[in-house]
Amino acid sequence: MLSSFLTFLLFCIALSADTFTAGLSYGSSGVRIPAPSKLILALVSGLMFTLSVFFSVFLSVHFPEKAVLLLSFLIFFCLSLYKGYDALSFRSHGRCGQKKALAGALTTDSLSRRINYAKPSVLSVKEAFLLSLVLSLDSLTAGAGYQLNLPPLPVILLLSSAIHLLSLILGLSLSRRLLRKHSCILSLLPALFFLFLALSRLLKFLYS
Repeated sequence: MLSSFLTFLLFCIALSADTFTAGLSYGSSGVRIPAPSKLILALVSGLMFTLSVFFSVFLSVHFPEKAVLLLSFLIFFCLSLYKGYDALSFRSHGRCGQKKALAGALTTDSLSRRINYAKPSVLSVKEAFLLSLVLSLDSLTAGAGYQLNLPPLPVILLLSSAIHLLSLILGLSLSRRLLRKHSCILSLLPALFFLFLALSRLLKFLYS
């Protein structure tokens, strides 16, 4: 029971990597995020993840185990590739300014800057809501692939929302410190975690 909860906790932390990167991006640009915007971003992200986990229960009940395992492998493997690309893109941006070699329109850093257009010095509640929807896309897919024991849905909502909020605050804090140059390493950890989950699903698919 404890191991399942710890795995789920790590899963939530890995999914909050985009929120952490958004915090780094806004903090390094001097964008202020008021408390209401922080809460909206965290709560919407947590709600979307909770809905996706609920969908995973539906999949496990109505589809064969092999099919669900294969889908989980594909989801986590694709997520590991994207998280790695996203982390390396942010590192390239930090080194090369606007002429970044790896970053594109679909990275968290780029999307965060595009959404914050109305008043660049402050992230409004509306912009925070839009950003949370964008950042929740990987949560929707990853939650659908999660097949381990789950806590009650209210716990999932509160825990995932709290982790997203802490990740945003941590990203904003680190962006103003010398530790920011090591943020790429932190951003790569979720990619490795999702790769581990993908391989575990593949092995279970092959030997079940």
